[in-house]
Amino acid sequence: MSDEEKREDGESGVEDIAVTSTTPQPVRPGLTEDEASRRVLDLRHQLEYHNYRYYVQDDPEVTDAEYDALYRELKTLESLYPELITPDSPTQRVSIGNAVSEFPKVVHEVPMLSLSNVFSPQDLAEWNERASKYLDRRYDFTYTVEPKIDGLSVALVYEDGVLVRGATRGDGITGDDITPNLKTIKSIPWKLKYRDGSTDPIPARLEVRGEVYMPISAFDKLNRELAEKGEKLFANPRNSAAGSLRQKDSSITAKRPLNVFIYTLARMEGGPELKTQWEALKFFERLGFRVAPEIKLGEDLDQVVEAVTAWLDRRERLDFEIDGAVIKINEFAVEDKLGFVGRDPRWATAYKFPAREAVTRLTGITWTVRRTGTINPLAILDPVNIGGTTVKSATLFNIDMIERLGLKINDPLLVKRAGDVIPNVVKVMEERRTGEETPVVLPATCPSCGAPTTRRPDESGSNDPKLYCTNDPYDCPSQMRDWIFFFSAVRGVDGMGERIAHRFYDEGLLRNFGDLYYLKREQLLALDRFGERSTDKLLNQIEESKKKPLDNLLMALGIPHVGVKSAEMLANHFHSLANLEAADIDAIAAIKGMGRVAAQSIVKFFANENNRKIVQKIIDAGVRTEDPIEEENGGRKALAGKTFVLTGNLVNYGRKQAEELLKRRGATIGSSVSKNTDYVIAGAEAGSKLTKAQQLGVSILDEEAFTRLVED
Repeated sequence: MSDEEKREDGESGVEDIAVTSTTPQPVRPGLTEDEASRRVLDLRHQLEYHNYRYYVQDDPEVTDAEYDALYRELKTLESLYPELITPDSPTQRVSIGNAVSEFPKVVHEVPMLSLSNVFSPQDLAEWNERASKYLDRRYDFTYTVEPKIDGLSVALVYEDGVLVRGATRGDGITGDDITPNLKTIKSIPWKLKYRDGSTDPIPARLEVRGEVYMPISAFDKLNRELAEKGEKLFANPRNSAAGSLRQKDSSITAKRPLNVFIYTLARMEGGPELKTQWEALKFFERLGFRVAPEIKLGEDLDQVVEAVTAWLDRRERLDFEIDGAVIKINEFAVEDKLGFVGRDPRWATAYKFPAREAVTRLTGITWTVRRTGTINPLAILDPVNIGGTTVKSATLFNIDMIERLGLKINDPLLVKRAGDVIPNVVKVMEERRTGEETPVVLPATCPSCGAPTTRRPDESGSNDPKLYCTNDPYDCPSQMRDWIFFFSAVRGVDGMGERIAHRFYDEGLLRNFGDLYYLKREQLLALDRFGERSTDKLLNQIEESKKKPLDNLLMALGIPHVGVKSAEMLANHFHSLANLEAADIDAIAAIKGMGRVAAQSIVKFFANENNRKIVQKIIDAGVRTEDPIEEENGGRKALAGKTFVLTGNLVNYGRKQAEELLKRRGATIGSSVSKNTDYVIAGAEAGSKLTKAQQLGVSILDEEAFTRLVED
């Protein structure tokens, strides 16, 4: 939804009213006042209803683009028929919602108003022209261009440098006091201090505004955890941030990986004189606030459009959601002169990006078989344009997702596209069902080899049941195609992409991943689209992969429950593939941090006759299957069998450098502190890992002790 309509988590009091149409209509010239009045009332009801669904129930029925179109139609009608404008119209106020009743109310001394929208360079030029005309003379403005974070707006108040209150935007005038919850966000400082060593006075009173959000990677992880528990998933990162901040128990909020960007100065008493938005942003950074990266200062509109385009280009690579860029006239003196028109500041606007969500219909499901035997659904859609790209399919992850969504063939779906990855289904738009939907039928046989399917818990230990092919991977084409690609990717054979791996299997060049090391130059040159350059590049990558260490080979074999860390532990302990193959369950499980489930999986892998043949084929090809044992301290690696966790910042070592020094001596690097951790290396500004180590009685080494350890 556009920024001006967004409301922070309150009950609107709007009932579930019937709406006549969710489709915006072109404004017909010559409408009678009565016709216009009826349409205006209808649009207001729709907007209020969709506001309530979006912000109160976290369960929108329309996409952002559909909502924006309805809003623009209402604004156009009110401009043509100003006598129809009423104080309670969505265009005349920030919000129709009330703050959530559980929290104390806060009246903002400086209202938290919204922004107008522009959608093109022409719209931006017209906005700029209006601002210039309002001042009765031409101004050579400068501008800041900032990302428009799709999160939750908050106001933070500091007195004598101490955080005394944090509140939501609410309706722009009254919000919710959520100070305890905001204090759990580590990027919000409790006490201000200059990070550049300055002795300048801290403002006696300071209010800043920012946007709380959940990183995309953290959102994906949270939804996976909720799915494993069988709980309702969040629709998007913004909803997850809103739901986290409205928790009555701040300890729950503390467990959610929220973050914040500070973007504006509301008021300040004392402190340095700030004349521009650019100076304010730099001031925020000096005080320890988190400011969005890559903010640009534009000298003219061409530079502004260039900066906006740059944000749009890198949108898909960011770990936070943005739905546009915010352009502000930089000079505060000009800002004061321009003021507001209605509820919109004349000195700022939001350049909105194309929507990344759309509603389409599920026409069918195809099933893909992966390396581990899982059979996964892929949604086939009515083609729909999302963000300039025609989307024809979307991932459904697994059969459990089909059941959680209550998915049926012909269902209307809300689909989201992010980046170049395949889009995903967000939800079923149940209110748009027609009665022609039919149940999804799970395949009884593998679509690749025809073997019976079975349903059982995921190999990874997840509670979600998955559908599996019961055949051996060597007898199921799809499983082996995927295994060849997986092995090649882990081994660094980048020229063996997924399509090429599948093609080589289908054409008989590779029947398993061991055949990779027996490809001949003349075989490749005989293929279409394989010239000398691409052939030599692929063969060189294959040859180089032979030299990779043992832990990389163990990871590439795709043994269930053997990931990066466990592969390192196995290599450090056994030093050769032959030693690991000869080990029994007890010997493997005895390795600290390995576990019996992983040990059983490893023994089962080497008990498979087909696997043993492929391993021998790899050995015969000259692949490295041993790691040299560094003779230290009586003939073994000095730190073999020891697990280290690093936290904080070391002065003389980078994180990767420190980890490599430990690994060379046989140590295993852990990502979190547990009872199996032997040592924690604690640098400056060590955080929760240090605290947990102290609680568990784990040995803690400072940088000086670490240096002695690796140099001795």
